[in-house]
Amino acid sequence: MDVRNDQPQGLVTAGQRAELMRQGNASAVLRAVLAHGPVSRAEIARHTGLSAPSVTKLTSTLVGAGLIGELPPMEPTQGRPRVPLRVDPDGTVALGLHIGLLRTTFGLVALDGSVIAERELSHGELPDLTPARITRQAAEGVRAFLAERLGGRRLAGTGVTIGGWVDDAQGTVVEHGPLGWRGVPLLDLLAQELPGPLLLEQTVRAIARAELWFGAGREVDDFVLVFIGNVSGAAIVVDRTVHRGPGAAAGAIDHLPATDDPAVRCPQCGTGCLGVTASDTALVAQARAAGVIPAAPQASGPEPDNLALERLVAAARPAGTGTGDPRAQQLLRLRARNAGRAISTIVDLVNPSRVVLAGGILIADEYLDELRREVACRSHRGEDVAADIVPAVFGSRTLVRSSAVPVLERVITEPLTALGLL
Repeated sequence: MDVRNDQPQGLVTAGQRAELMRQGNASAVLRAVLAHGPVSRAEIARHTGLSAPSVTKLTSTLVGAGLIGELPPMEPTQGRPRVPLRVDPDGTVALGLHIGLLRTTFGLVALDGSVIAERELSHGELPDLTPARITRQAAEGVRAFLAERLGGRRLAGTGVTIGGWVDDAQGTVVEHGPLGWRGVPLLDLLAQELPGPLLLEQTVRAIARAELWFGAGREVDDFVLVFIGNVSGAAIVVDRTVHRGPGAAAGAIDHLPATDDPAVRCPQCGTGCLGVTASDTALVAQARAAGVIPAAPQASGPEPDNLALERLVAAARPAGTGTGDPRAQQLLRLRARNAGRAISTIVDLVNPSRVVLAGGILIADEYLDELRREVACRSHRGEDVAADIVPAVFGSRTLVRSSAVPVLERVITEPLTALGLL
């Protein structure tokens, strides 16, 4: 950028502009290595449009910061040997921590999105599920985990996720129904307990950001991630940015219409909404009521919905020479159709390039074609939309990765600032 001395500068000085340019160029180099690595400096120059000297200088800085590393030189077909560069998996990492109803899950995630190590802490050991109890358990577990697994890696910060309504800008859990939390200043509770900087995100939006950087959203600039599990939610990505709205309240889809069956009615909205027809909790309740799967013995307490859902899916699948339980198959087929009806509303409203599915609905992935057909039938886009409905790349094993993504995203987009190099 050419800045003339007589050009009005406003609130940005020439020095600041140079810093912003250097930051942007460093990010471009790092993104090129993430997308194409192992990749040579010459190839980085071609991908980014930067000059060879600039690429040499920036890669030297990024190697010194532990963000990227050099591999052994490749034998040249002509000229000098090429030295491939890749993201250093043992250099800079982020800590991801997810607080759920049954457990807290945390782990270390490399800059390329790969999970290095993770651990779970059951909430069944706690006398109650108050914010103080859960955050104290998490802090103690993380300290022991980092002492054991961090080693010589540089920790760039901690990403924290939780379901429900989360205002990340205020660091607050506005409402989490299953935990009974309302107005909880979660970041304040964790600020002195976990290594910073600390970034809070709502679970579904965090999963969308993970898919945006490392999964099904890499090739498109806009998509909607629809999560259907024990609860449902959506994250709307426009121009590679997650939409939040006032108070970060965007993405509530539990009460979208999903069936006209008069026997199925939500006690809150009075309709056959997505929450009472297609959530994991609703599906498991239907399966137990129909006798497809048994209730757990009272002595051992209720069976977690995720385990009961796996039992239902197993009952539906053929085993040996059998054909599977037709009652289980019908329940899963109906859930896919109900989810498809709700998703068709989202498709018509947002018109995304892609719909990415996440959550428990992926466990029975053989029924996704039922969902696609329902969307195609109800959406004005017709059959063309079916090919744009895809499963999340990371499936159900994404909580630690998605929790860490806000920190990784900051390092990728602002590498010099994130690591104190600017």
